[in-house]
Amino acid sequence: MTTLATTSATAHGISVQRAVATYARLEIRRVLRNRRYAIFAVGIPLFFYVLYTGVLGGRDAAVDPAWNATFMVSMAAYGMIAAALSSAMPIAQERASGWTRQLRITPLPAPAWIATKLAVAYLTALPSLLLVGLAAVLVNHVSLPAGTWLAIGLSLALGVLPFAGIGLLFGFLFDVTSAQPAVMISYIAMAILGGLWVPVTTFPATLATIAQIMPTYHFANLGWGSLVNGLPDLTDVAFVAAWAVALFGLVAWRYRVTELRARG
Repeated sequence: MTTLATTSATAHGISVQRAVATYARLEIRRVLRNRRYAIFAVGIPLFFYVLYTGVLGGRDAAVDPAWNATFMVSMAAYGMIAAALSSAMPIAQERASGWTRQLRITPLPAPAWIATKLAVAYLTALPSLLLVGLAAVLVNHVSLPAGTWLAIGLSLALGVLPFAGIGLLFGFLFDVTSAQPAVMISYIAMAILGGLWVPVTTFPATLATIAQIMPTYHFANLGWGSLVNGLPDLTDVAFVAAWAVALFGLVAWRYRVTELRARG
């Protein structure tokens, strides 16, 4: 009896693992083939980085020698946020089409579905970080110590998690018609208020105060701080971690509400 139970549990475990791996591969391929992802998460950050540093940024670079590297962090963060938020539309579409109901009868458990969505949103945010960094080296010959590159990369790679949480939350909160506008409005507002386009130091006092609580500001400041000091500021780490915990808690709550409604 014990042997049969163990064998059955092992087989079921392998089945779940394969289901998760297969679903993750399909999701990543779907995202990478999406033109919206290619434009907003990769194309636009690269375009604006080259435009503002290689074409229009000569004066800025002359005034501030670190401008090319500073704006590299800004545009890498900008693209990573776009990629992380892009999970909202597929989730809303799957809810509307009934695909999430179909998944309940597969070996893929509900928590694994959520975890896969989160992992895909996270992984597809990384190309923007790598490609904008590569453009900074090739176009503007940005040269930093290896430790600084590593600190910037790790800080931004870990700091993007709250935005993956926002993408999941929006996917559960909004329907197909409203998910994309909600994402775009939030994306642009958070980027502007977070100082990704204009330094927060130039903001009026009220806007500067708002910026201090925005996840975008503290996310980008992880990279900016690493660029200047070699390590991110612990205050920014704490803010980003708090946002991540709060958002994942909201995702869990909203998912439970969605499940109860589906079963009712």
